[in-house]
Amino acid sequence: MSLDRYRRPRLIVLHPRSTTYEAARAMADNHVGAVLVVEDQRLVGIATDRDLALDVVAAGLDPRTTPLRDVMSDEVTPVDIDDTVEDVVRVMREHACRRVPVLEAGRPVGIVTLDDLFLERAINLDTARSIITAQLEVAARFKPAGATSPAGVTPGRGGERARQRRAARAENTYGRLLHACMRQTGLSTREQAERALLIVLSNLCSRLTEDEAQHLLAQLPSKLVPQLDATLGGSNKGITPDTIEAELRRALQLSPEAATDVLYATCEVIADSVSAGEIEDVRSELPAAMKDLFPPMPYRRAS
Repeated sequence: MSLDRYRRPRLIVLHPRSTTYEAARAMADNHVGAVLVVEDQRLVGIATDRDLALDVVAAGLDPRTTPLRDVMSDEVTPVDIDDTVEDVVRVMREHACRRVPVLEAGRPVGIVTLDDLFLERAINLDTARSIITAQLEVAARFKPAGATSPAGVTPGRGGERARQRRAARAENTYGRLLHACMRQTGLSTREQAERALLIVLSNLCSRLTEDEAQHLLAQLPSKLVPQLDATLGGSNKGITPDTIEAELRRALQLSPEAATDVLYATCEVIADSVSAGEIEDVRSELPAAMKDLFPPMPYRRAS
């Protein structure tokens, strides 16, 4: 039997750049415990109420500025609409999860939860017990794999797990940004892509007002913030596309033409990583000579 009955007429879906506050509100308004995270109509993750509690609240983060991409689980295993309940049970056991997205032609169209299966009597008590046990046996900061409860928990250290998870996800998010920068610019190494990204962002942050620069950085991977804090305070009118290209030429040993291409490609990566509204706010503060770095419409510089 297919999973068509788990198709949802209204699926709760957010973008990786959506804030964790928006996710919490969506869960509260729709009485659900998870939201799917989709980018370009492709499932890229899932965020649960547990993720928000452990990785945002327990870690002392601001939910209004923390994006979902920093806390979502990106190792999500979906099933196809033509799969069976047995396939769902297998995924839940093997991946120690209780929510499995359902795809049709590669797009999310529903979700199956352990509660659904149990309430509909699609599984028996022993099967439900095996899924729950698999979840409980996942290793944690103070609990070895295979144990179903913690032992010897150190008081006051409850936020450590959340901090470690967030640090790992922040690193993954930063890595994806650098990979996109390598792909768009044609630079051959992660170090070169990182250097280009930091040069362009440091100049932008120096050119923008401090408030706008902070708003821009809030939507980018958190690992960038410590590296760019010193550039805030800005409105440096001496910064132009020519000065940025000159810095790229010196740092990366590029020809003038290649430096121009890298500048525009890096700006395209930045624009793809933040909201359209934020890019419009950035453009509004840039002088006419710099507005073309972020055209108002989707744009890819010709190679």
